[in-house]
Amino acid sequence: MQGFKDITECYDWSYAPDREGLRLCSACGPTHESNGTPSGYGTWHGNFERVFLPIGMFQKNHRGSLAHIETGDDNYRAYAIAAPALSLG
Repeated sequence: MQGFKDITECYDWSYAPDREGLRLCSACGPTHESNGTPSGYGTWHGNFERVFLPIGMFQKNHRGSLAHIETGDDNYRAYAIAAPALSLG
């Protein structure tokens, strides 16, 4: 779904209107389609470790890895933060 970016009319965003139009992972994606049927998204799949990072502090480096903007450090796990509280509107 390319992160749900710009896919607004297909899903019900009423539970989290602040997420509509954003590039989201499957765990943060819309839980229901606009007709009310479950979307299959909105839960973590558990296939790999989920790491939360501070917003706006990372970018891709020349190798395609995540790097801390200020330091260039690509050890992103050193900057991990607690999982944010889920806002349900």
